[in-house]
Amino acid sequence: MPIRKSYAEHGDACATAHGIELIGDVWTYPVVREMFLGPKRFSELASLLHGITPAVLTARLRELEAKGIVVPTAFAPPALGKGYELTPWGHELEGPLEAVAQWAHGSPSWTPEGGLTPDAAVLAMKTMSRGIEHRGSNPLAVQLLLADGRCAAPVTYGYALTWDEQGLAVTRGDHPNAAATLRVDSTAWAQTLFAGAALPEGAATGAREVIDALIARYSAARS
Repeated sequence: MPIRKSYAEHGDACATAHGIELIGDVWTYPVVREMFLGPKRFSELASLLHGITPAVLTARLRELEAKGIVVPTAFAPPALGKGYELTPWGHELEGPLEAVAQWAHGSPSWTPEGGLTPDAAVLAMKTMSRGIEHRGSNPLAVQLLLADGRCAAPVTYGYALTWDEQGLAVTRGDHPNAAATLRVDSTAWAQTLFAGAALPEGAATGAREVIDALIARYSAARS
């Protein structure tokens, strides 16, 4: 097999070319995406990234570690075990890749068919929230509980969502002031927000008007 040379080794000093080269291999971005909101174990990544093989996942994690984008990490008690997380520099990819996502929506070959992992659904919410008019609206505080039903043993991830005058903020964990809780499959939730599908029965508890207001903001953006 011929040795693949980098753009720099061919004499190209373009930083953009180098950046694309760092994350351009198949599966590299999905692996990175699954760590923007927090670290994950190898087993979680293998389960959530449908279609990836353990060998490819191992190779991508090694490459990302060598490039300074990912580092191994140990989970604090009570969650035991080891996993992987993004370096501070790796986290800086979220902004540029959000812009790529907005650009990619105009691709003639892109299709919205398929599913989204919990973190992918949350990142899509953040991306699509840009430009949604919300000033003067009541602040929203929601506890999101999302699971990927495509997994053999789905794991539920919790997110604290706040949408106020500063915009949408979503972090992994519990929301201390949530007015409503939403427990739903991540793909079904994405279809509700971005395609106008009905919210599954029984998904929302607490102040249903808060969930309706959240959905309405994305509905308005589609119209």
